[in-house]
Amino acid sequence: MVNIPLGKPFLKTDVVLDSLKEVLDSKWISGGPTINKFEDAVRDYNNDDGYYVAVSNATTGLELALQLVNDKKKFKDTDEVIVPSWSWVASGWVVYNVGAKPVWCDVDKYGVPYVEDIEKRITKNTKAIIVVHQMGVPCDMDAINQLSEKYGIPIVEDSACAFGSEYKGTKIGNTRNVSVYSFQARKCLTTGEGGMISVRTEEDSEWLKSMRAFGTTLAPLKRDTATYFLKEQFDKIGTNYKMNDIQAAVGLAHLSYFDEEVELRNVAGRYYNSQIQQMENVQMGNLVPEYCTRYNWQNFHILLDKKYDRDMIVDKLRKRGVGCKWDIQAIHLEPIVNSSEVLEQTELYHNYGLWLPFFAEITTEEQNNVIMILQEVLSES
Repeated sequence: MVNIPLGKPFLKTDVVLDSLKEVLDSKWISGGPTINKFEDAVRDYNNDDGYYVAVSNATTGLELALQLVNDKKKFKDTDEVIVPSWSWVASGWVVYNVGAKPVWCDVDKYGVPYVEDIEKRITKNTKAIIVVHQMGVPCDMDAINQLSEKYGIPIVEDSACAFGSEYKGTKIGNTRNVSVYSFQARKCLTTGEGGMISVRTEEDSEWLKSMRAFGTTLAPLKRDTATYFLKEQFDKIGTNYKMNDIQAAVGLAHLSYFDEEVELRNVAGRYYNSQIQQMENVQMGNLVPEYCTRYNWQNFHILLDKKYDRDMIVDKLRKRGVGCKWDIQAIHLEPIVNSSEVLEQTELYHNYGLWLPFFAEITTEEQNNVIMILQEVLSES
């Protein structure tokens, strides 16, 4: 029996260990200079002149981003935030966590929210719109930004999966809007766990840096050398949403060869597509719009014919050693939400989509085994 994992990070041990040793030797493992280096390196990679703020994870990043666009405060319980249901639950839960009400929108064939569906959900109570660049596929940001201008509603880009992808030649994250990355273990660029927020002004950057560190007025590096006239104070109530230097060191190491990973993922993704195109009753899930000038291939998913019991297919594949999972769930259908909203494309993926094993170092032999076993399982079902 084969044993092919769903995913694994592309970490070069020697490069990562060298980066970690530098941090450990410095004795700055929390709030030290490596975090600043990582923030600057991500900004430079994006060819951006904005400001980048590292945080503990993308969920905390989205919470801060929503407060930032809401005049740096939490929401009223009557306030609404439009957010796609086809996403990891964090995209929806953060809306509840900042005190607002989520209004669920659908996605298009590319798996991303689109203007026509978003616009019909706008009301007088709409205070923000979260768009998700799902599985690394960019949303059509020109159209969405025009919608933002038309109604005066700020956009938060959930770019958790999209580091390295491009929209019309520009890296996702290099944007007029507030954007949030995830560096969780299965993301293309990983720090094990972590996130980053990109903003346009130094004022917003300083507010985020304060909020990620309990609302302090003094940066960690200045804390130990502060004079009597430069003592730490707290002029707002923040929380502990900081990234640490060990995580940042892993990210710096990974970033040094990140483009190599994207190319490996590109080769593997295109090979999967060539095989899936030859199969009956299976559709490619990773459809990429023309405006996406570079795709990072964050994950690989497929869409089964409606005659199949998707969960049963996943179970059979797993029992034969193929690491896979059901597709991204529809948040609005989760028991705690239990919405009656009908979102056709979201529910199609929710019921019939699944992820195949996919990572930078997957071999052609492993991919061929995945396709062969998938064909066998489908023929038996």
